[in-house]
Amino acid sequence: MEFVLHLTAERSVVRESLKGIIWSIFFQRLFGPITPNLNEFFDIPYPFASDQNDLDTLIDQKINELIKRDFENIDEVKLSSIMIQFYDPKTAKSRKSSWFGQKDNTEHLKSWESWIIKIKCLPMNVTSLSSTTSDLTTAIGTGTNTITSSETGINDKKIQDQNILTSIESFEENLNDIIDIVDNNKDHIPPITSLDSSPFPYEIKNIIGYNTEESWGKYIKRILD
Repeated sequence: MEFVLHLTAERSVVRESLKGIIWSIFFQRLFGPITPNLNEFFDIPYPFASDQNDLDTLIDQKINELIKRDFENIDEVKLSSIMIQFYDPKTAKSRKSSWFGQKDNTEHLKSWESWIIKIKCLPMNVTSLSSTTSDLTTAIGTGTNTITSSETGINDKKIQDQNILTSIESFEENLNDIIDIVDNNKDHIPPITSLDSSPFPYEIKNIIGYNTEESWGKYIKRILD
């Protein structure tokens, strides 16, 4: 599954939007007992599990790493990606406590699902020509279709407000897509043989640009071959 998340380069917007999207994915993949709760991104609620401290810490760590690497003090449109993969535990050789985000413990496992969040981050003084994200499954361009305040006479405050609005619209549209995909795609989930809250090993990867390893279409093709 692939999504495009349009964000303004304000640290709190990037951090909270990504956290909401990532938690919304994981909430659908924690099949055991959890303590459900709600958080908000600009008054848009999203689910999370308040008793999964290790996962919450990992999500924060990966988001902070991505912001520091790609989205600090940007003066042009920047592209980046986060991939979440879930693995079949039948081939796991490591203890559950070592699954969380450890590549050396998952690289030998078969992935049964991949979520790719593609991020387009706009500088604070640049606005996109389009404030909507109608096609979340199509990779966006490299930022050439942008206008600046000096070209349009729009002041920076209005541009920033528009970019925040775009971030909110993009977040909500991605959230709805996650729900639709989860509701319509269930047959590929491996048998659940554990009462653990997270019965499947997982990994969160920060990826430079839009170079991702596997999309939902490629995954479907692979399991049908």
